[in-house]
Amino acid sequence: MATDIRHQPENGYYSEPTQPSPTENLSRRSLMRLPRTLSPLETWGFGMTGLIAAVAIGPSMHVALGPNAFLVWLPTVLMGVMLNLQVKRLGEQWPEMSGGTPNYITRLLSNFPLLGRYAAIAYFLAWAVYPSVNAIILTELIKANLEPLAIACPETLLRIGFTLIAYIVAFSGSRALAILHAFFIIPAMGFLLVFSIQGMGWLAFSPDSPGLFPSSWPTLTFIDWAKWSFFAIYGPCACETASSFVADSRLPRETLRVLSLTAWLIPPVYLGSSWILMRLATSPETGRRLV
Repeated sequence: MATDIRHQPENGYYSEPTQPSPTENLSRRSLMRLPRTLSPLETWGFGMTGLIAAVAIGPSMHVALGPNAFLVWLPTVLMGVMLNLQVKRLGEQWPEMSGGTPNYITRLLSNFPLLGRYAAIAYFLAWAVYPSVNAIILTELIKANLEPLAIACPETLLRIGFTLIAYIVAFSGSRALAILHAFFIIPAMGFLLVFSIQGMGWLAFSPDSPGLFPSSWPTLTFIDWAKWSFFAIYGPCACETASSFVADSRLPRETLRVLSLTAWLIPPVYLGSSWILMRLATSPETGRRLV
């Protein structure tokens, strides 16, 4: 009979392989955890990132659809609110899990691993294009402001530069990225909220406003609705970003509270800014006058 010498000690007696003790297992799991270095305020900056997308996609949608852009925002905003609240509950259930939504999906679909992997990869690919899209949007904004001054805009250089900046900051560490987000996103979010609230008030009460409601609605085809819903759904559903950093937060439950806050902010920011654009974007260049 063959002898297994892997567990045979020098004294000639056989020994069973030793199993790690519960204490050792706990120590090993602790070593695998992310260090909790982020404050709740730093993680809140991530949670508000998706709200700024209203400025990015809104004008283009209104140029193409006119007042019907509001009808595209309605279901996407509802889905964004529901997703935020659901992800918050999942974060409370698994506060040690990093990565947010794709990892929650994988855990929930553990009995269907192929479907879980597909959903997680799809989520990753959707986010992968975000830095380059932002670079294009920022370049176009700079170009639009330089054209009245007759200053040439180095478009290619700006697009490459803005894309590289995002990756340079990201690879500098989560905390550097968190501080940068908080520094820019939170004030921007405040201005956007003021724009929505003040704009709706001006439309409702100012004697110089064109009125709060349009007098007619053009026809919206299903193809137009489906095409622009594909772009619009990204913004409200991206507001759950803070859940990716629950495992990095010193106070996970405080970090998850931003998901409730953004769920309440999604309707006034997206629907409010869309309504203001609908009533004020009356240029013939939009293709449809809003009356």
